[in-house]
Amino acid sequence: MLKTVRPLLLPLMFGLMALPAMAGDLEQPMKNIGFNYKQAVKADDAATMEKHIKEMKAQLDIAKAKNMPTAKKEKFLEGMNEVQTELDASLAALQAGDQEKARAHLAKINDLKKEYHTYAKQKG
Repeated sequence: MLKTVRPLLLPLMFGLMALPAMAGDLEQPMKNIGFNYKQAVKADDAATMEKHIKEMKAQLDIAKAKNMPTAKKEKFLEGMNEVQTELDASLAALQAGDQEKARAHLAKINDLKKEYHTYAKQKG
């Protein structure tokens, strides 16, 4: 019986081993976004703030491309697109020389995080 079951177990085992990798797939870009958000908020000058906002945008693109449960993907992408809009507005404000307006757009990102963060969790 083991000889007939063994060919079926091998693909199942490899599939189960891939699940934790998929679950952590989104974790690193989200952590990078969080880190760069904190750095941008703490930045004393526009150049440093701009550098961290651009890195957030790059990580956002990576996060949006990751696999996730279909049930959450639509809302997750909706939230990420709203964050993208605020990042673009923040960059535009910085380029116009208005650092306070840029900070106001960053503050909106924190509100979006509170609203959409549960959709970034891969389980469920």
